[in-house]
Amino acid sequence: MLTMPWNGRDAMKYIQGLAVDFPDLIRQLITWTTDKTIHGDDAWQLIRNEVWPRGTILKAHGRNSGESFYIGLLPNSIEKGKSYADWFLQKKNLATYFAWNQKGLGKNGQDFSRISNGLRIEGQSYAFADIPDIFTSSAKVLHLGIFKQYSENLDWHEQAGGMDFTNISMRPIQYMINGSYNKSDFNPPLMPGVGYPTLSMDYAGPSIGNFKFWFVKDAQRLIIVMNNAEQWDVAYTGLFEPYDNQEYALPAVVVGGTSGLLKTGTNVWYSSGQRTPTPVTGLQVNYQPNNWNLVHGIPPFAAVSQDFENCPASVMAMLADGRWQSFANYVQGLNAVPEHVCSGDIPSYHFLRPEPSRPVNMKHFIRPTEREVTQFSHVYEKAADKWVYKLEPIELFEADTERTNILGRLPYLYFPSGPVIRYGEITIDGKKCLMLPNGWEGRKFHIEGHAGVVYDENVDNLLAKERRIEKLSKSMNLLIRLEE
Repeated sequence: MLTMPWNGRDAMKYIQGLAVDFPDLIRQLITWTTDKTIHGDDAWQLIRNEVWPRGTILKAHGRNSGESFYIGLLPNSIEKGKSYADWFLQKKNLATYFAWNQKGLGKNGQDFSRISNGLRIEGQSYAFADIPDIFTSSAKVLHLGIFKQYSENLDWHEQAGGMDFTNISMRPIQYMINGSYNKSDFNPPLMPGVGYPTLSMDYAGPSIGNFKFWFVKDAQRLIIVMNNAEQWDVAYTGLFEPYDNQEYALPAVVVGGTSGLLKTGTNVWYSSGQRTPTPVTGLQVNYQPNNWNLVHGIPPFAAVSQDFENCPASVMAMLADGRWQSFANYVQGLNAVPEHVCSGDIPSYHFLRPEPSRPVNMKHFIRPTEREVTQFSHVYEKAADKWVYKLEPIELFEADTERTNILGRLPYLYFPSGPVIRYGEITIDGKKCLMLPNGWEGRKFHIEGHAGVVYDENVDNLLAKERRIEKLSKSMNLLIRLEE
């Protein structure tokens, strides 16, 4: 049974097609979303379509008649070991983020010269221990954003009302002063677009030369679904339906396939005399589509790598006061495990992902999966081979110290009961829908790793854990409505 009420005034339409890369996807999206013969008064307006870091910006219809806001799309090609260094080591960026910044060298206003992998200032040279990088791998990406206003002179990420990622705790990179073997930490900045919810694919492009896509649009929102061979991803950008009394000026939400921000670790020797390495952890960026950490996936199971309210997630929504807030149901960080030795110095640390857990400090979640849903199963009728899907709307839930409130819902997105019979396009009560797995079919909620000395566990406990993971894995699904 399909019970999906929507009291909006906008007419929803969808289209399916093939694209060879993200620029091709954007070209087709522009053609379709701006076509008045298809969308009538709900058609959008193209403001600009340029390469990174200028990006694509479309003007969409606002909540009330005569209002508008701007949807941004920013494709980029990330090459590990090159893209970040090419951007960060430009003199203007070295000045802004490192040489003149109090979190860097703090040499405010002092002129400097570029040297290989660093700079020289006030007669002293500073060089990074390795080529600066925040990326764990190469990838093709499509960043998604929403802006309140538009200025032709500003790059994509500089537009008014965008997201702020200036205080994100990245994994530090190390630099050395000329003449010293000691290393110091520096928190690297994010390059334009990074931090925003993102769709991604391998750097080589689609697995079979192209990928399927679906666009779902009304006057105020756009859903993008991509199926790249066996890989599924979904994006949602526009307005959510707020449960309010018109106090929301712009109930904006952006959903991507991933935030890209994954906690990683490395062994660092800060001085030549250091015998045991220091395990250094922090956020790096992994846009690989096969990344099995829950920071990549569908919105009902969105996760962050750090339990902080300002840690970006794949689901970002604007609160009533105009601040962007991350929403996530899980935290999946990293544990540093020392390599086992019988005696003597620890030679290195291994870094393992623990099972996703519920956040403690984050207070913004996604319903109905903010709690366990392993028993959310079909309603069966008298005939044993007939059943009815139960569908719960995807809602934004706030539970901070001052207020507990369901902020609103994401139209056309639903959490379905299980088990799922088939993925892709399905028909429920004569209405076409899309059923999506969490990235790919058969994906595990968690894959447990081991390091050091591993002791046998009670087999009953192992079986209970395996069954719980299996139930959670099978529940990771999303339904998208395609037809009115």
